[in-house]
Amino acid sequence: MRKARPGKTGADTRSTTPEMSRRNLLRNCVYAVGGIIATVLGYPAVRYFIYPALRGRQETTWTQIAQTSEVPVGVPTFITYEERLRDGWVVSPISKGAWVVTKDGRSFTAFDPHCTHLGCAYYWNPDRKFFLCPCHDGVFDIDGNVVSGPPPRPLDRLESKVSEGTLLVGMTIKSTNEVD
Repeated sequence: MRKARPGKTGADTRSTTPEMSRRNLLRNCVYAVGGIIATVLGYPAVRYFIYPALRGRQETTWTQIAQTSEVPVGVPTFITYEERLRDGWVVSPISKGAWVVTKDGRSFTAFDPHCTHLGCAYYWNPDRKFFLCPCHDGVFDIDGNVVSGPPPRPLDRLESKVSEGTLLVGMTIKSTNEVD
């Protein structure tokens, strides 16, 4: 049986404010420390999954591939170039290639050198005036459109621009037009 506190009389022996027991204090401290640990460990994980969506499109890195005077008008030309890939402190050269087409000597189109069917390398056939993929007989016209064969979409393009007589390429732009 509880003893009445001084200043209290009769049957009202309960206090109006709850008392903090050692058990409740210890439990609340454990919850607080657990919450701090969960926040410290959870923030990087949440940021890892959400940040790419918030970051948006990355800025294009332009690579010089040729002088515009080196590309003949109306004839697709395969150009091999070296792109530098930066990974932390290490810069590694990567050999790449692109099919470049110009119809007027001022505007240029650069195609990714892989077929959109299975990624095989294709070539320009000057007699037939088509790009031909030897893997499954894919045929593309000079604008990269599918003429025949199994490729599901036109050739992928590389971002391209001309600066002071130099042709520059950037990221690959995947074709979205599906062939019926």
